[in-house]
Amino acid sequence: MWPQIRAVLIAVHLIVITALALPAPDGGMDRNAWKNPTVQAELQSWTQSLNSCGIDITQPELEDRLWHTASAYMNARGTVLGPFLPYCEYCGTDQSWRMFVAPHRFPTTLHIDVAEGGTWRPVYVERDRRYTWLGRQLDSYRFRSVLFRLGWPGYEGEFDRFAHWVVRQAAKDFPEAGRVRVRLLKSRTRSPEKVRAGAAIETEVALSVELPLGVRL
Repeated sequence: MWPQIRAVLIAVHLIVITALALPAPDGGMDRNAWKNPTVQAELQSWTQSLNSCGIDITQPELEDRLWHTASAYMNARGTVLGPFLPYCEYCGTDQSWRMFVAPHRFPTTLHIDVAEGGTWRPVYVERDRRYTWLGRQLDSYRFRSVLFRLGWPGYEGEFDRFAHWVVRQAAKDFPEAGRVRVRLLKSRTRSPEKVRAGAAIETEVALSVELPLGVRL
């Protein structure tokens, strides 16, 4: 009987894995995240493409239809996967990563500064070799997904906790500093023409937390 039992177990496992492979915009089911400029740019592009094919639809209409469709799909997907979830948790076969659907045209960059003698001094700037404090942790590929998420709506609480963690590290390494500032600067990726022309990157502060080193954490 073992060959038959083994065949059944393999078949069940394949069915579960196939069901889990059904695409799911889990991280995108936050309507506030849809207001991100990158998402809005994608919606605008799709609206223009549909209009050029003779489909008369506005960007707000497309966004509403996509939201209702995605919500209905996620509810149906959850119903289908419900019986399989205990098996997935036991076997550790869940999939937390999603494929990227579009380039991120408004990325954020992490900046950490310390105030010494009333003057702010940068100590860490993401992807800048001149400022690499905590680089071993923050530049790790495991940390990159964390920093990416912090720049999206809905993660303000996580960003605040991250800033408090930075303060604890700074208290050890910068005893003369009085304050620490943690910021995420948002910029739009430049077009090839602007890159060739050497145009400056325009940035704005997306999130900022400033804390004294003596704060009780």
